[in-house]
Parts: sequence; C-alpha cells; structure tokens
Amino acid sequence: MHLDGDTPKVSLAGIKLGKNNAERTRVVAQILVMTRGFGFEENETPLEVVRAECDRLKVYDSANFSSTMKALNGYVITGTGQSRRLRAKSAGVTAFPGVVDRLLGDS
Repeated sequence: MHLDGDTPKVSLAGIKLGKNNAERTRVVAQILVMTRGFGFEENETPLEVVRAECDRLKVYDSANFSSTMKALNGYVITGTGQSRRLRAKSAGVTAFPGVVDRLLGDS
C-alpha cells in the first residue's frame, strides 16, 4: 500500500494479486477495506473506490464485478446503485492476515 495524496493505493502489480481477475478483485477489495477501516477509521468503503483501483491495476472485469463482490466471504455490501459500500465482518478481519501472508509469500 501507498498513499497517493490522501487515497490509499495497492502497490503490487495486479498480476501478483491472484490467479484470475475475480481473485485479484477480491484481494484489492480486502486490502482497501482493511486499510481504509483501520488506517482511516472508515466503517465502509465505497464499491466505486474498489472498482477504480481494480481498473487502475487492470484487473477490473465489468461483466462480473458485482457477482465477484457478492462472493467475497467475510464482507457485506450495503446500499444500492452507485452508493453501494463494502464492510468487513469479523470473519473478514480474522482472515485478512492470511491474505497478507500469501501476498508476501509467507504461506
């Protein structure tokens, strides 16, 4: 992670985030939700923020983005339309260190 102004950005190349775009998208979402939640004390992350970061990393799949987000275990989507937001539940918080370990090659 790094900050671009006051916006957190994923520092890893998209291809290093997972085996396919769905997995990569879920990892981007997890990183952003955790960083914004614990670093910026934001309870929820707008899905538009996740979408924009996935697009920047070239892992955005417009046809499957919504279903990919709905399949993210340990997270809940609130709101409707353009105001949808993603929030971690306790299972998502508990599982996040494993995501970090995998990204760092420690597992």
